[in-house]
Amino acid sequence: MIERSKCGGCGVCQALCSLKRAGEVRPGESAIRVERYAGADGLNVVYCQHCADPVCVTACLKGVVDRGADGAVTRREEGCFACGACEVMCPFGAPVYDSVRDVYVTCDLCGGDPLCVKVCPTGALAYLEEAEISRRFREGHARERFGGNR
Repeated sequence: MIERSKCGGCGVCQALCSLKRAGEVRPGESAIRVERYAGADGLNVVYCQHCADPVCVTACLKGVVDRGADGAVTRREEGCFACGACEVMCPFGAPVYDSVRDVYVTCDLCGGDPLCVKVCPTGALAYLEEAEISRRFREGHARERFGGNR
């Protein structure tokens, strides 16, 4: 989960994710990407949402993308032939092409202990259970709509 109001767009999460995954800093191929653009909301953070019904699973032509019992979307690099179907179908643009391994990758949650959460200097990233994310979203929406604590 990301609390966008806390994110300053520093890119530490992106740099260290790529370093952990690839052994070198390749921010453009990181599983979490900070996108900057002009305008009032000039910042977007792209990462796998581990959807309840992930379209990348059905889009994968080789069946190497799956959703585990723990809810995490996983992919096996063996068999991926980098067709890009997962990237095209993902509504969040989360899959990213790894040019060294010639496969598409997404966030694997670092095995349940995401590095990006640990290194975020502003605390904008959090690794939470789905119920907690839903609760925070509802509370935030209520505050925005009605004010106060609801």
